[in-house]
Amino acid sequence: MKKTIFYSFLAFLTLSTAAQAPVYGQQKGAQLKVGAYYFDGWTGKTNHITESLTENYKERAPVWGWVTSKPAIMSKQITAAVNADLDFFTFCWYYSELSKKNLEEPRNNALRLFVSSKDKQGLKFNLLVANHYGYIIGPADWGRVSKIWLDLFEKDTYLKFNEKPLITFLSLKMLMSSFGSSAKIKSALGQLRTAAKNRGLKGLNIGISLAPNEKEISLAKECGFDVLTGYNYHDQTLVTGQSVSSISVISKREKVVWSQFLKFGMPYIPVSTLNWDPRPWDEMNKIGRPSPHFKGYGPASVFQSVKGLKDWIIENNPTRSNDQIAVLYAWNEYGEGAWLTPSVIYKNGLLDAVKKALIN
Repeated sequence: MKKTIFYSFLAFLTLSTAAQAPVYGQQKGAQLKVGAYYFDGWTGKTNHITESLTENYKERAPVWGWVTSKPAIMSKQITAAVNADLDFFTFCWYYSELSKKNLEEPRNNALRLFVSSKDKQGLKFNLLVANHYGYIIGPADWGRVSKIWLDLFEKDTYLKFNEKPLITFLSLKMLMSSFGSSAKIKSALGQLRTAAKNRGLKGLNIGISLAPNEKEISLAKECGFDVLTGYNYHDQTLVTGQSVSSISVISKREKVVWSQFLKFGMPYIPVSTLNWDPRPWDEMNKIGRPSPHFKGYGPASVFQSVKGLKDWIIENNPTRSNDQIAVLYAWNEYGEGAWLTPSVIYKNGLLDAVKKALIN
């Protein structure tokens, strides 16, 4: 499923002759792997399937029903992703009070189903550690969570970036809060890398999800992170002061966001924000008025986003290597309005748009 991409000579000339512009796009025959974030609020055991979502946003309804975290449906999702030329799922991974009590965290159920699936059809997986409020990971938890992660890194289907397993953390702020200093975070990440090598792996690539903020990225470097990335960029792509933004503005605006990362001298894995419309969860999140959101999401906008992502990577070589990775937000963020799964109304239209964009 890897897509071989060739960086254009014209783009190289343009970038190399621009005043004080860093040179990108020299690599030939790079491998592009495109995946999607997978959020599992769909076990029926959490509060994510709200009445507003099911009654007012029927276009988001999966063809399999709202409860998709089942073995048979996971198999169908794998097939759907493979048929669309996707290469991996990045599962949002949670460490909760249930986890500490050796009980199953429902938000990790889909990951368990994927790992135990007998036919993954070549689809890979990796982790985004969702260490936000309520799911904080600190020094006392590190040994235990490290073992869980290391066991997953050893799976043949775990995604590698430049031959090393790739794991990403959602919140640098929460790591700083729980560890107390960049030096302690760096030590913990170093311990994890050493443990990976002790298991016969070549090491790890550890990513952090950030906005292109110079102060935060400087801190990420101090902490020892290897890769910059994000979860979505709705804050940077919504039109300021407007309650409703046209979906057509995303593609142009997020290219500006991606390009800002290039100046920091670290490998960057770009994320395309396919949509943002969290209104189904406004009541749950105690938001008194409709959240700012995009309007016009559909196959045409998905094609525009994915094609723009691919073309930008070809031009800019954001990882500065022959191994290029990109992530789509998202496979199934139904409550936030970003989804690709076959739906009752769109059928396979969204995934067909992904495939069309990747092969063109």
